[in-house]
Amino acid sequence: MALLGSLRVRSRSVRPSLLPLLELRSAAVTLRSGHGLAPTGSGTVCFVAEGRPGEGTEAEFVAGLAGDSVRRNVVNHDGLGRTIVRCWRENGDLGWLLDDLADVNERLAQAGFASWLLHTTVDFAELRDMRHPKLTMVYRRERGTFYPYAPRGTQGRDRALELKIRSSLTRVVPMESDIGRWRPV
Repeated sequence: MALLGSLRVRSRSVRPSLLPLLELRSAAVTLRSGHGLAPTGSGTVCFVAEGRPGEGTEAEFVAGLAGDSVRRNVVNHDGLGRTIVRCWRENGDLGWLLDDLADVNERLAQAGFASWLLHTTVDFAELRDMRHPKLTMVYRRERGTFYPYAPRGTQGRDRALELKIRSSLTRVVPMESDIGRWRPV
């Protein structure tokens, strides 16, 4: 009987955790002191909705209502068929922003859309130019890891900055070790 129980436990799927996403608060201190980057107060949750994006799917409705009850999230769509939920905090409060992003993720998962979730992002910018994000920290829920994405111009990326960020945050938050999984967002 014990053997049957242990087999049953192994076959259960492990639910991805949002705890590493909330740990990004600690990483923000390192990004500010070591790289001069601060949170912009903007972040996204990206997922692929079943059906055609923009037709008011249940997932889009759930995502739009999550987070702060005073303001509603902005739900957009890109050319790749992804739905992007943008959350923001005008004062750049990372704690509240992370809570909002975690709420969007959790509500979508509770509504049965966990397998549709692609990634969650948080934007960072140089202190002297907060209007133009220089770095996006990307959280892959299914892997429980982050990776840095530093766009450069319209098509490129600053790989040297990404590697520096990974090196400085490795002991702070779980970082994706396989650089081949670092996709532009």
